Amino acid sequence: MEERNYEQIRKQDAAPPAGSMMESLRDLGYSTEAAVSDIIDNAIFAKATTVWINFIWDGNKSRIVFKDDGNGMFEEELIQAMRPGSQSPASARDLSDLGRFGLGLKTASLSQCRMFTVISKKKSESLTFWRWDLDYVTSPKTEGWTILNVAEKGDIELIEEMDQGTLVSWDYLDRIIELNKKKYTEDYFYLVAEKVKRHIEMVFHRYLETGKLKIIFNDIPVKAWDPFLRGETATQPFPEEIMENGSIKIKAYILPHRSKLDESVWIDNEQREGGWDALQGFYIYRNERLLLAADWLGITRKKSHYKLARIMIDLPNNVDHEWQIDIKKSRARPPLTLRPQLKAIAMSVVTQAEQIFRHRGKQIQRSLTGDFSFVWKEIVKDGRYFFRINLEHPVIEKLLNELPDKKKEIQKLLKIIEETVPGPAIIAKENEFPDNMLKPFEKTADIEIISLMKELAVGWKQQGMSDELIKRRLLMTEPFSDYQQLIETLDYE
Repeated sequence: MEERNYEQIRKQDAAPPAGSMMESLRDLGYSTEAAVSDIIDNAIFAKATTVWINFIWDGNKSRIVFKDDGNGMFEEELIQAMRPGSQSPASARDLSDLGRFGLGLKTASLSQCRMFTVISKKKSESLTFWRWDLDYVTSPKTEGWTILNVAEKGDIELIEEMDQGTLVSWDYLDRIIELNKKKYTEDYFYLVAEKVKRHIEMVFHRYLETGKLKIIFNDIPVKAWDPFLRGETATQPFPEEIMENGSIKIKAYILPHRSKLDESVWIDNEQREGGWDALQGFYIYRNERLLLAADWLGITRKKSHYKLARIMIDLPNNVDHEWQIDIKKSRARPPLTLRPQLKAIAMSVVTQAEQIFRHRGKQIQRSLTGDFSFVWKEIVKDGRYFFRINLEHPVIEKLLNELPDKKKEIQKLLKIIEETVPGPAIIAKENEFPDNMLKPFEKTADIEIISLMKELAVGWKQQGMSDELIKRRLLMTEPFSDYQQLIETLDYE
C-alpha cells in the first residue's frame, strides 16, 4: 500500500470521550446468552477445564459471577485485556483463539451491567485485579479511559483458594433486572438464567461431549445438547463434504421422525426456542464453538416438512472476514463462491428429510433385501397422482386367498375405500398439525398387533420359511416395520 505523507498537515486529536464511547459499546445487540458465551470463550482460550457460573439474586445488587481454572494473567496482560480493541482483527491468532476483535470481554460485560471486575492469578504468582465502572467513567470529574484497581473481598478470596484462574463479576445488572424503568422480579432473573443455561448447552455442546470443558451453572453441571441427535440410532448421517482445500467441513444429518424417538427427546427439542420447526437448517461452528444455529442462510426458507434436516459446518478461525463473523459471534454469512455448493447439499438433505417426514418416519433398513411392502401404492397417470391399495400386501393377499368366494366383494370394498380417501383433508390437517397425526396402530393394544403379525408368521412358517426370514419379511412390511420390538419377541409356533 502506498505510504501517505502527512508531515506538513495540520493535525487534531479526535479521540472520543470515554464515557460516551463506553455507553455506545453497550448497544451492539448482545443478548444475555451471547454475552455469557463470550466470557466462556475467554476461559477456553485460557486453557480452562472448568467454568463456574453463578446467577445471584439480591434485588438491585444482584450479580453474575464467572470463575475458571485457566492459566490466568499477569497484571500487564490483564490491563491489556481490559483495553477496548486490545487486539487487531487482522492479527494472526492461535488456532484455538475464539476471539477476533479484542472487544468481547468489554462489550459483552457492559452490555449487561454497569460495572465489571476481573481478578486473575497465574500459577505460583500473586493475583491481580482491575475494574471498569461506567458510572465512574461517565462522571464529569473523570478524565479519559480509566480502570480502577479494586475488587470485592469475597471475589478475591474465591481466586486466592485456587492455584490459578480468573474471575469475572458483573454488578449493577441494569440490562437484566431494570430496563426502561421496569424492575424485574427474582422469578424473571432466574428465567433469564435458565435461558442462558439452555443456550450454552447448545453453543458448547462439543466441548461438553468430549470432556474438554466442564461448566457448572449455579452448582449444577451443564449437560451437552446435541442438535444432531447423533446418539440416536435412527439418525441418518450424510457423508462428510470437504471444501476450500480441506479447511471447511460439512456434515448433514436427518433426524428421526417422532415415531422413532423416545417422547422425552422429542419434547426436549420442542421446548427449545421455536421448537422443532425453528431448529432446522445450518449450524456453523468455529473451533467446535457454535456461532450460528438453525439458519438456512437464504438458500431456502424454513418449512415444517424440513424440520428433520440439520447441517453442521466446521470453520477454522482464519476465515472470519470471508464469512462476515461479527463481534458477538452470532452471525455468519458464507462467501458467494461457496453458496452453489451449500445449496446443492441443502437441497439434497431437505428432499430426503421431507420424504421421511411425509412417510411418518419410515426408513427402509439397508441391511434387508427385497421389496418393501407398503399398504398404499402411488400411481402417476397422464401427469396426475392417485393412490391404490396394494393387493400384494401380505395381509391383503392372505385375506383374498383365504376367501376366494368373497374375493370380488372384497375388491369392490377396497375400490370404494380407494376412491373416497379424503386426500385434501389429510393434507390440510398434516400441514396445520404435523406432529399430531397418529402413526398406524398407535392407539392399538400390542396384543392386537401381535395377533395380526402372528397370522402372517404362521402362514409363512407353513410355507417352509425360516424364523429369520419371517422376521426379515415382517420388518419389510408396513405397518409392522414400525414395531420392531414386537417382532423381536414374536413366537411363530
